[in-house]
Amino acid sequence: MSQEGLIVHFPSALPGFPDLRDFRLLEPEGGYPLKFLQAVERPEISFTCMDAATVKLDYDVPLGDDESRLLGLTSPSEALVLAMVVVPAQDPRRMTANLAGPLVINTRTRVGCQVRLDTRAFPLEYPVLLPPEQDVLTFQDGLVGFPDLHRFQLLEPSDAYPLKFLHPLDREDIHFVCIDVAAIKPDYQVPLNEEEAEALAIEQPSDALVLALVVVPEDPRLMTANLAGPILVNLRTRQGRQIVLSSEKFPLKYPVIGDN
Repeated sequence: MSQEGLIVHFPSALPGFPDLRDFRLLEPEGGYPLKFLQAVERPEISFTCMDAATVKLDYDVPLGDDESRLLGLTSPSEALVLAMVVVPAQDPRRMTANLAGPLVINTRTRVGCQVRLDTRAFPLEYPVLLPPEQDVLTFQDGLVGFPDLHRFQLLEPSDAYPLKFLHPLDREDIHFVCIDVAAIKPDYQVPLNEEEAEALAIEQPSDALVLALVVVPEDPRLMTANLAGPILVNLRTRQGRQIVLSSEKFPLKYPVIGDN
């Protein structure tokens, strides 16, 4: 998105600002993952926010009937869910996101609203850069070529869909681009040996997230996924493991875009 930003209309305004209904959503270059909602009528007023999915992988917003009618969403892909962020001047690493008051925007109609959720179930101050332990993915054996990396955070920026980013918490200089295998090869199945099955302890299919590492060349249309080295994550236990399969049966460079 350009720095000009799109204009989002909030028919019910935002709490504390009943006269402000139109906001410009800005994504300054170099500002990722932060975005800014700037009031059109009062540009001196802006709110710092970010994609809620980059803060909490399994975050889901329950909409009431009134909110559903106001937003008029026809599919999940139309929804942009933002969380307002507080960035302490003394230590930006301790920034927190308000998950009890998410902003939901219909990107098709450019209509938004703030949803008020129960603070007993949705925290007002959720750590952004230092994820809670329950949201950390643990890889006991690391990844192939990176055996010393064990703790990861999975980021899902909305503007990068369907790509995700596996970020090691102990190495800020690297990340791994990946994708849900089901998005590119619905019939893909990972054969697990006894040791792998025991380590992952997947009890039912809904426990499992299957990812493939992606190589993005200069021409993104030629990006490929490694189906011979899938990453399995047990979403219930947050344990992950990379599985090494035969490259004779599973391609190392499977086209992500195009006919397969």
